[in-house]
Amino acid sequence: MANPSLMDDPSSVIIIGAGIAGLSTGVYAQRNGYQSRIYEMHNLPGGLMTAWKRKGYTIDGCIHWLSYSNPTLGGYKMWDDIGLVEDAKIFDPELFTIIEGQQGQSVNFYSDVNRLEAHLLELAPEDRKTIRSICAAIRAFARIDPDLSTGMSENLFDMVRAAPAALAAMPYLRKYGAMTMRDLGKEFSNPLLRETFEKMWYPDMSALGLLFTLSMLHNRAAGYVIGGSLPMAHAVEKRYCDLGGKIHYGCRVEEILVEDGRAVGVRLEDGRVENAGTVISAADGYTTIYKMLGGRFIDDAVKEPYEKFVIFPPLIYIGLGVNQEIPEPYGVTGGVNIMLSDPITVAGETIDRLDVMIYNFDPLLAPAGKTVLNVAFPTSYTYWKELYSESERYEAEKQAAAIAVIDRLDRRFPGLAQKVEMVDVATPVTFERYTGNWQGSFEGWIPTPATLMKQLPKTLPGLTNFYMVGQWVQPGGGLPTGVMTAQQVVKMLCKRDKKKFRR
Repeated sequence: MANPSLMDDPSSVIIIGAGIAGLSTGVYAQRNGYQSRIYEMHNLPGGLMTAWKRKGYTIDGCIHWLSYSNPTLGGYKMWDDIGLVEDAKIFDPELFTIIEGQQGQSVNFYSDVNRLEAHLLELAPEDRKTIRSICAAIRAFARIDPDLSTGMSENLFDMVRAAPAALAAMPYLRKYGAMTMRDLGKEFSNPLLRETFEKMWYPDMSALGLLFTLSMLHNRAAGYVIGGSLPMAHAVEKRYCDLGGKIHYGCRVEEILVEDGRAVGVRLEDGRVENAGTVISAADGYTTIYKMLGGRFIDDAVKEPYEKFVIFPPLIYIGLGVNQEIPEPYGVTGGVNIMLSDPITVAGETIDRLDVMIYNFDPLLAPAGKTVLNVAFPTSYTYWKELYSESERYEAEKQAAAIAVIDRLDRRFPGLAQKVEMVDVATPVTFERYTGNWQGSFEGWIPTPATLMKQLPKTLPGLTNFYMVGQWVQPGGGLPTGVMTAQQVVKMLCKRDKKKFRR
């Protein structure tokens, strides 16, 4: 029931979405004396940080590694703030990812940079100069320990530059910050390494993303949280509720209500009106701006990302439950990238590589003696969206994709196909249905060299008492983005209300 008196109460805050950004915003809001409540369209917390069960197997839809997972580093304070990893067990991999190439050759990305350097030099001694430079950059970045809990900057890159050790790393920050993964691949003359670096992540993505991840792995600060995504979401949910916050599940926000240029509440899908002195959207950016607010509060800065930036492409996500142990390769938390000598066609596109997560290092995701695998690769949102209206064809296409993937995995792991007892296929439409994410993207904007340092507005022109948090207001996505933008916005609230921010 609407309560108009809350419209003038600055301590009353509505948060749209119970993903990591929304939950984190709620935690900081409660700590600073605000009375917040979250409206979430799904029946679970976490948003994209989620998992689901099928036939006793858990399919994790998010976490591969957690940045700043080492408690000795400053970045870990973020997770302390929101209770993300309280009492959690962290698995630190010796081998992060494997890129399998032709003629049985593979590139192993070891967590230890010394071991990685020796391996790359053995594979491609002709690229010694490039390999030495990359590994020197990883070592330099490993010495940078930004205190992300301060939330002083709008921008991760600025916070990294402010760290004391960044001075020595500055030449590498400039060099690799200007490079895409495609550019980095071209630094190599060895065909295997050239293809590996060009294709292991998104070609337009800044090379800094990979090198910083490798530096955190070297510091044992990019570990995997045993149990995966959903327990972490529930941990933050608990922290928020323990602080007095309220979450209303199954409540989709249809409209953000505005009076005299200020946000005053929301209208839910069932017609109910809920009022508050401040509205913060942790929901999908496009939906927030163009649907919930009807595109009324925009300027060139607001429009630019949706017209020019590159999004993380939507995925088809295939979960497999296998009635056998798959002991090797063990503990590869970044997945195994398998080259297909016989490519498959899915949604009209040729797929010549499969990224396979083999969760043999997490005993909580599958029954004893069994293994869960996830296979994900980019696909066309438009194709699946149009097909969704024809349910029989939609389901048939999903089944065909799974059959093709199982067949290729059986060639890599002989006998696997006969042991598959669970198959689950999620498409971009699945992600859109459960999270509302624009075009089914799983992580917002790709951090390219052009957008890596871009500061996106957390407010909208002509609208007061309204803010946005999460992956659509900071390129790069991931869990740190959610927590950092949450802290930044609650600091903005405290400044507005002349209060001292409390972490």
